[in-house]
Amino acid sequence: MEGQRVATRLMGDLGRIVIPADMREALGWGIGKELEVVMNNLATRSIVIREVLLRCSLYQVESENLRKVEKGYVCSGCAAKIK
Repeated sequence: MEGQRVATRLMGDLGRIVIPADMREALGWGIGKELEVVMNNLATRSIVIREVLLRCSLYQVESENLRKVEKGYVCSGCAAKIK
């Protein structure tokens, strides 16, 4: 895996862990960054922590080409279907 970094941290009383500063800096994550925690498969006993990306309000597809509509976002594919 390109740029793989590994760190070991203890979980605190409230289930919190600290993401090392060098990792946060490399990812551009500052205070207030919204992150999502994903557990895809209980058997692997692992989670993925990633930056929350904007998603199409209709199909929940992540995209960088979203158009702001009212209180949500619509991807170009959905926008074309709506027209």
